[in-house]
Amino acid sequence: MLRLVGPQAECLFDVGLPVEVRELPDDLAALDMLLDDRALLTPIGEAWALSARREGRPSIPMDRYLRLMVIKTRTGWGYETLVREVSDSIHLRRFCRFALTDCVPNESTVRKLTRRLGPDVIDEITRAVIAKATRGRRFTARAVRIDSTVVESDIRYPNDAALATDATRVLAREAREGQGVGRQGRARGP
Repeated sequence: MLRLVGPQAECLFDVGLPVEVRELPDDLAALDMLLDDRALLTPIGEAWALSARREGRPSIPMDRYLRLMVIKTRTGWGYETLVREVSDSIHLRRFCRFALTDCVPNESTVRKLTRRLGPDVIDEITRAVIAKATRGRRFTARAVRIDSTVVESDIRYPNDAALATDATRVLAREAREGQGVGRQGRARGP
């Protein structure tokens, strides 16, 4: 079952936190305001199968998933590291809207959601976030990351026998060349 927005993310423990801990750092606060737009969740709703929108086990709220993916993209972490770091950081929990009493979803849940939505939906959301950020003049683009495609090929890994064979071949070639130089030296002699 698709859930675009989750319940309130604050709990009683959050009220007891000092103000410095409750407030997000400036960069996360700017991203937080940017990601509050529900229009960013539209591609997810369109990509979700109609039959699965009302049936099945509830998904994690997609607004939280989107925030997790922003952190993942921003830091370059893998899924396991992402979940571990968000679980351990109060600021990241607050940014991703997980209360202190909530469990951060398992890395396999986040990975499966990414696979289910597909790269086209993720790219569309990414483009929408970048367009909104540059329109609002809150962010300036500094660099673009390009994902290169890796082509599978056979690799000859070195082992001791192959290295010894290569070394023998090189030594034999050098000896032949040295032998030719030695013969030329004798011909010129007295």
